Amino acid sequence: MSFFDRNKKNGDNNDDHQQNGANNSQLNNQFSSVPPFPQQAATSATAAPIQPDPQMNSDPQQNFNQPTEQNQQPIDPQPADNTFSQGDSVQPDGPELNGYYYEEQPVPEKDNNDWENTEEDLQGIINQENDVKKQLRHQLLSARSYYNYVLRSLGNDQQNARKETNDQVSKINTSLKKWFGSDEMANEIFLDPNRNYFIFNDHLDVNPNDGERQMWRQLTKTFDDHGFLANTITVSYDDLANQTWTDYQNSDLVNPNSYLLNMYNDLQGRNNNVSVAPAEIPYEDDYRIEHDTDKNIDKVYDGETLVMEVARNNHGQLKVIRHYDDRKLLSRDIFDVNGVNSATQFYDPQNPNRVIRENFYRQDGTLVLIKSYTEDEPFIQLFSAGNVLISTFSSDEELIFWWLKNQALRNMQATIFVSIDSAFYKKLLQLRKYSIEIIPIIMTQDQNAGIVTDLLNGTDKVTAVFAGNDNVNGYLNKNAKVKMDISTLEDVETPIYKH
Repeated sequence: MSFFDRNKKNGDNNDDHQQNGANNSQLNNQFSSVPPFPQQAATSATAAPIQPDPQMNSDPQQNFNQPTEQNQQPIDPQPADNTFSQGDSVQPDGPELNGYYYEEQPVPEKDNNDWENTEEDLQGIINQENDVKKQLRHQLLSARSYYNYVLRSLGNDQQNARKETNDQVSKINTSLKKWFGSDEMANEIFLDPNRNYFIFNDHLDVNPNDGERQMWRQLTKTFDDHGFLANTITVSYDDLANQTWTDYQNSDLVNPNSYLLNMYNDLQGRNNNVSVAPAEIPYEDDYRIEHDTDKNIDKVYDGETLVMEVARNNHGQLKVIRHYDDRKLLSRDIFDVNGVNSATQFYDPQNPNRVIRENFYRQDGTLVLIKSYTEDEPFIQLFSAGNVLISTFSSDEELIFWWLKNQALRNMQATIFVSIDSAFYKKLLQLRKYSIEIIPIIMTQDQNAGIVTDLLNGTDKVTAVFAGNDNVNGYLNKNAKVKMDISTLEDVETPIYKH
């Protein structure tokens, strides 16, 4: 029952009604400055909840305007306490609004896990920094590899170019120390596509052992993987060199498109593909020939005196002719695969097992080379096609050096890879003053310890090495006392770092 219904039931007079109307007017005036609730709640979400007055009647059938003795008293225009209980009700002139006063609003929950997003952002920045540093390291090492390659290619007389290049290397080392704390990082070997690459080998073995096969395959795969073609240089006299090379190609030991450059084949003109007629034996009419089935040779007699022994290959072509004088071996003619006399060996009359001289001929029969094993003559004499002496040499190494510099690699930007076991390794290092790059190959850690020590100590001033495997690579990195570019065969891009 409403406040006004109770007044009618109790017979209130008009004065009481007017008095209550005045009271309500006072309340309306008193709270006329309170903003509507929605706006106020938006700015006062933390207003304290209103506590009910303990003196108020808790009977739910009673309301604020029930005519009790207390409510009939005049209302103080400035009460001491401006709060009202939740049960109080004021009737405004307009539509009635629920919750006319401050009420407790839900406090928005704070996101206590926002640090996770920040951490992800920080990790992203760190990852980006690591990627950039990785790129910078690769660029610095690649640049240093290039400048080290330039240093290996410069002649000793190019001092200005060497200084400028060394300055660039120093600048790169400074950046490496700044960003990575050290410049003790081995570069991968820089391979220049504009250069000619050669694998130097003393001699092609007809039946290479497992270690040699492994080296050939690793070298071939390394170059194949990087789009390079490496040809091969050999320097021993070998009439079967070309056939052996074909066997290497068919066995995938070398690239089928690569070629073999043999020093003797080159000096004697067998690489010129000139058609030549095979040699014939000048038999005398009274010569008598006997065939020795056991040795598969023909013995030629002048009467009862042995003059020659003739050996042929399976195709019936001349292979070797031995000449005798009074049953003593005088000389031996060696024929190449074309059946042409390639060389003649002369023997000591007092010792048939000792060669005292060797003559080497071109395909046209002219003398190209004399090797003398006596003290009376120079060790090696080199002749032109007109039989004019070109030069003399005191060792095979000197001849090889001359041939590489003046014929095989003349006017050529070349890099030679050579096993550190090669007997000619040390001599080949001298080619560097002619801008020919020399890179040794070390397949095992215990290989040729003395020369490896010279390499690691910097005695030979070697600045680039091919390692047969990662263990050798790590060994060289750990023990090298000079800076070198070190690459593992089959993997020339990945740098190995010192620990």
